[in-house]
Amino acid sequence: MTTENKLDDLKAKANELGDEAKYKAKEAKIEGEKALNNLKHKTEEAKLKGEKALDDLKKDASDQYAENKAATDEKIDEAKNKWDESKQDAQDKYEQLKTEASHKLDEAKLKANELKHEASEKLDELKVQASHKIDELKKSATDVLNKFKGNDKT
Repeated sequence: MTTENKLDDLKAKANELGDEAKYKAKEAKIEGEKALNNLKHKTEEAKLKGEKALDDLKKDASDQYAENKAATDEKIDEAKNKWDESKQDAQDKYEQLKTEASHKLDEAKLKANELKHEASEKLDELKVQASHKIDELKKSATDVLNKFKGNDKT
């Protein structure tokens, strides 16, 4: 073989190797693109899962907040109702005691007026009795004086 043939042969082999290298490069490029696409897809899936997890967490937190707020509001309402009931009970008791005190005061006034009237009647009776006693004592004293005067004359 001649040098030209060898050179042609080398050129042909170089062309074959170049073509094969092109095919291998294209395959590697396709494999790389597949890997990149696969990685992009997995990244998108991970991002989607993360967003869903975040949304779920937000929803759970929102639901928990709503439940806690509802429970707290209910407890506040119960406390307000108990306060209002206690206040009303105290007001009712105050009114009841006020009414009872008013009745007792009225009864005491009536009793005081009765006692005053009875005392006035007894005082009047005692005045009359005292007046009679004084009259009797005056008469007795007059009789005794008259006796002494009569004894003095004799």
